[in-house]
Amino acid sequence: MGSESGQDNEKPVHRVWIDSFWLAACQVTNFEYSHYLSALTVAPPPFWSDANFNHPQQPVVGVSWFEASAYCAWLSSISGRQYRLPTEAEWEHAARGGVAGKLY
Repeated sequence: MGSESGQDNEKPVHRVWIDSFWLAACQVTNFEYSHYLSALTVAPPPFWSDANFNHPQQPVVGVSWFEASAYCAWLSSISGRQYRLPTEAEWEHAARGGVAGKLY
C-alpha cells in the first residue's frame, strides 16, 4: 500500500493485510441517492441542482465522508444487508485491480 513516487502522505510503501470484501461495481447514482434524501428529508449535496452533475444516472458528487457513511447506514437499515464505506486499504486494493504496486 502506498507509493514512493506519490505525495508525502502516501509514503513509504508498506504491506497491509485485508480480509475479503465486497465492493459495488458502480458508484451510487443521483437516482439512488434521491431515495435517501426523500426518505430522511436530508439536505441535498451542493451540486444537486447543477445541470452538469444532476443527471439521474450520474454518480452523486459533493458528498462528505460523513454523508456517505449515513447513506450506507440508511441503505443497511432498509435492505437488511450491511453496507459501509471501504477502508483506505480496501479502496487502494480495488483501484489497483488487486495487483500490488500497480498505478491507479
